[in-house]
Amino acid sequence: MERQALKAEMRTLTGKGHNKRLRHSGKVPGIVYGMKGKVIPLQLDRSALLQALSTSAGHNILLELNIAGGKKETVMIKELKRDIMRKDLFTHVDFIRVSLKDKLEVNVPLVITGEPRGVQEGGVPQIQLREITLLSLPTEIPESISVDVSEMEIGDSLTVEDIEFASGIEVLNEPDELIISVLAPRMEEEEPAEEEEEGEEGEEGEEGAPESAGEPEKED
Repeated sequence: MERQALKAEMRTLTGKGHNKRLRHSGKVPGIVYGMKGKVIPLQLDRSALLQALSTSAGHNILLELNIAGGKKETVMIKELKRDIMRKDLFTHVDFIRVSLKDKLEVNVPLVITGEPRGVQEGGVPQIQLREITLLSLPTEIPESISVDVSEMEIGDSLTVEDIEFASGIEVLNEPDELIISVLAPRMEEEEPAEEEEEGEEGEEGEEGAPESAGEPEKED
């Protein structure tokens, strides 16, 4: 994965009031931390951050943060907070420093491709897992993992251990964790016609039969 440059500035003022004014001016407050380095408060353009996130890598994008004054930091997004009402309005971003030599734990989306063969016979695909947790070097994090399900029949299932990963990538999910299965179609339960007819005949028989006298009344 290539690094993408992103410009930022040092943030000298902090506090809710100042951060609110930053957001109104199109800026996003944030911090950089990690790897035993100092915490750096900063601010950056919301449009630039939005553009960085628009790549296929999403939140797993590897960033070269160029802070005004000549300081550079290799980071990834640790946490991104959004406004409750407007999802395109970021309220705060946390960047974490990364080493290109150390593996990171990341969640990578699973992309289901193809249509299971069993669907043509009425099968119903049921997806259980939409992302997978990997341990990988920052430069080798895949943007997504493609899973071809076109050969799956009714009753088949696909688990984590069925996927082939590039060398150097460690999968943290359990091997038997289910990704997708193809279920048999549900059959509507109907009462057999014969039983209905028998029931109707039984009811008619009860209506036509003479009333049971039970034990004969004893004459005085």
